[in-house]
Amino acid sequence: MNGTTPRPRAYVLGAEMRDARQKSGLALRRLAAILDVSHSVLVRWERGDRVPSAESVSAVCAVLGSSATARNRMLKLAREAAAEPPPSTPIGVPGQSDQLATLLEFERTATRITDVATNVVPGLLQAPEYARAIIHAGEAENADKRVALRLGRREIITRRRSPVHYRALILETALHQPIGDPGTLLEQLRLLLELGAQDTVEIRVIPNSAGWTPAHSGDFFLLEFSKAAPVVHLEHHRGSVFLQSESDVAAFVRARDEVERVAMSCADSAELITGIIARARAA
Repeated sequence: MNGTTPRPRAYVLGAEMRDARQKSGLALRRLAAILDVSHSVLVRWERGDRVPSAESVSAVCAVLGSSATARNRMLKLAREAAAEPPPSTPIGVPGQSDQLATLLEFERTATRITDVATNVVPGLLQAPEYARAIIHAGEAENADKRVALRLGRREIITRRRSPVHYRALILETALHQPIGDPGTLLEQLRLLLELGAQDTVEIRVIPNSAGWTPAHSGDFFLLEFSKAAPVVHLEHHRGSVFLQSESDVAAFVRARDEVERVAMSCADSAELITGIIARARAA
């Protein structure tokens, strides 16, 4: 698999420009000729490999006849993309910081996220003490800041304006995994019920009775956008990687679809979680 650290705003901007050009019916080489730039430059702009200047974006919009709204949106993305740091290695502490910043930007611009979790509750759904127990167990340094950052990421699914549609597919075993003390797990399960009641949040459990599923191969995070192609984020102990190639992403989309076919409905999942809480209280 080919993993890279993309620039999120540049990636989304490129998709917006490509979509506008395709809707106009103008071929890539024809647009390049009108703008008097090389074909390869336009290719890099549309792929998000290179950030066009604000003047170049304005010129493209003028040729394509883009609306003022579309033009302003692309200019805003161009300014933000120009301020993005260049990609760096995904391994080690500096790389972890860059990867997290990239993930945060992708989360903010995504329209739909599917989070497949195998061993613990996904980060976007974690309760404070649950997150603290996990982070302290892994690396205690700056734990409080890392917990606050993890909890702050949930804003993308709880914000009032245009929240991301979020779907969590969680292995049933993760709901029984002892994290922290018994009270910590109960707090976490209650939060799952609360968040799952939101219209834009789906929490679905993969039952033990389903047997082996692609989820058992490991966690993955699928981000989808209004116009840009999907991106997959994979995380491990000391770093993470983004997958963008069409074949790699397609494999994870198929895995997502297969897991969804065997996962319980939201209502049945909530009933299961409620039962786990009731049994824990009675114990």
